[in-house]
Amino acid sequence: MSGLPGRATVLVASDKEADAAHVRGVLAEEFDKVEVSTRSELAVADFERVLPDVVVLAFDNIEKSQQYCLGLLRFSKIAQAHPPRLVILCGAGELNAVFALCKKDYFDDYVLYWPQPYDGHRLVMAVWNAIRGLNGARHLQPSRDELVAHAQSAKALGAVVDRRLDEGLSHVAAMKVSLANVERQVGAGPGHANVKRALAASRENLAPISEWAAGFRSEVVPHVADAALLASKVASRGVVLVVEDDAFAAKIIAKALEQAFSVRLAADAPAMFELLRGERPAAILMDIHLPGMDGLALTEWLKASPTFSHIPVIMLTGEATRESIERSKAVGAADFIVKPFSRDLLLAKLTRVVG
Repeated sequence: MSGLPGRATVLVASDKEADAAHVRGVLAEEFDKVEVSTRSELAVADFERVLPDVVVLAFDNIEKSQQYCLGLLRFSKIAQAHPPRLVILCGAGELNAVFALCKKDYFDDYVLYWPQPYDGHRLVMAVWNAIRGLNGARHLQPSRDELVAHAQSAKALGAVVDRRLDEGLSHVAAMKVSLANVERQVGAGPGHANVKRALAASRENLAPISEWAAGFRSEVVPHVADAALLASKVASRGVVLVVEDDAFAAKIIAKALEQAFSVRLAADAPAMFELLRGERPAAILMDIHLPGMDGLALTEWLKASPTFSHIPVIMLTGEATRESIERSKAVGAADFIVKPFSRDLLLAKLTRVVG
């Protein structure tokens, strides 16, 4: 995408051709490329054909917008690799709900638009701001691979510096030996006072070089060690996604895992989907009883998705009933933990499924 917002690509998604055409007309005055997608069976194909920077969700209710986003998340690997910014259009009756979802980063911005736009410039401004945010995120947020590469590069640079210092000090040592030999030979002959003074001065001049090298190494070594530590941490710490609506329980789980994993928290299905837009966890801890779409339905959805089916899911529940265990296995869960549980048990099960 060009750095100029006006040259970004915008996709208007709706189930009503008239609404999509209207929104497209508004945006086409400011943006060079605005496409529409109105047929649900072509939603993924349209997205992958257009490759939008911003998707404007021009549906007439939140549920339709969420279903559209879930469909992209489930069936489009391109949408997962390059998630767009999402601007949702809403009516006055859903304003509070949409505002809450935007605060949780489920959507990037909203516009009060139905049954008619209240501010003719608000939609255009929302898309402009979304594009600016996307540009900033792409330039400022390094990926895990980039962090590892930079840390390993710094570590390699430290090794080069260390080798070169050793080579330089070995040359200094050899020069000292040569000067000592010359001094012994000169000392055996008569009348070489000037030569002796020159040799002594040369020997003294070598001392600061050795001191400089030792000081330089002492300053560089800690930074090289930090780079090596960063490389090992970033490369080895897998991400565990905890889907738990009980904030206290989620905090306890995160605390138990913080030494071994990087932990991400989601309280419900929309929060989980938002996190999965930008990250691939090594494992998911899934509470069975969640508001809205429960943990069993979410796990079944994940296992049906070509993009996420490889991620192991461990179910969490306070009920150790045969039915819960059998249903967890039936939807594809890798394991099952009954709350409350110990830190050692949780780590043991995660280590087993992550491998």
